[in-house]
Amino acid sequence: MADINWLNVLFRFMHVTGAIIAVGGAIFASFALLPAVHVIPEESRKHFNEEIRRGFAKLVMISIAFLLISGFYNYMVNELPAHRGQAAYNGLMGVKILLAFGVFFLASAMTGKSPAFEAMRKKRRRWMTVNILLAIAIIAIGAVLRAMPDAGV
Repeated sequence: MADINWLNVLFRFMHVTGAIIAVGGAIFASFALLPAVHVIPEESRKHFNEEIRRGFAKLVMISIAFLLISGFYNYMVNELPAHRGQAAYNGLMGVKILLAFGVFFLASAMTGKSPAFEAMRKKRRRWMTVNILLAIAIIAIGAVLRAMPDAGV
């Protein structure tokens, strides 16, 4: 137990928790919540959607903060030194980071109130599906990155 780097544990915990909140929330909303909203009377639906948006927006912002802070730490402190000079590793990590920014953008646009993204929110099902597919791609890339040996091996 004395050899455990508790800061690494904290940041890994933050990263996994942020991913669970963001991806799990999007999957729940897309496959359970959105299909069920039609049973709510039309006059109540707008208020219901606003309450859901307000609550989920806070979770999305927290998860993005967790993912950015922990991802930056994990990459700079643990992964970059271990994989220095490995073009495939660093290239895949770059793709993963770019996809993550896409997920952050879509999640923010879907849970935000900006009129600029109202057209996207009207096609919520489509954009949430895109967001889930991007998140799944990120998870798959992460699995490959985790399996790649360190540069010293």
